[in-house]
Amino acid sequence: MRLKRYLRYHYFKMIRLRDKPSKVARGAGLGFAMDFAVPIPLVSIFIAFLTARVLKVNSLAAVMSATVLKPFFPGIVLLNVYIQSILTSLFPVLGRLVIPRPGGTGFLEKIINSILSRGVPYLLAGLINGLVVFAVSYIILSYLLNLRLERLKFRNRK
Repeated sequence: MRLKRYLRYHYFKMIRLRDKPSKVARGAGLGFAMDFAVPIPLVSIFIAFLTARVLKVNSLAAVMSATVLKPFFPGIVLLNVYIQSILTSLFPVLGRLVIPRPGGTGFLEKIINSILSRGVPYLLAGLINGLVVFAVSYIILSYLLNLRLERLKFRNRK
């Protein structure tokens, strides 16, 4: 029951944003996608914000949706690993590609090294999952936001 309440709360925050429904939906989709495509905790929030500003979509929606999925981060990583295993079984040559890793013992270097050690298939899996999540969330949010806008117009006519 708490999961439903958590998601509903964030949905109501999202639909109250003041911008065109398409910009809000694109921003939210971008934020959701960044959690899959950039598998570094908390960094995806900043990357979603900067990318939203560059692409001129709603940056607040991008940040809000990137923070919504943070409690599900272990599940996102598991999904990326699962898709990685599918990719390596379909294309074994991907497993042999090596990514150069930065040297260093700092916290950020350790996180980046742990992600890059999974290789190209993991990064491709994150990209594929991010694109799918972006498409699905954009379609659903765009529909819901346009539906809400029509309801508000209909209510104001009366």
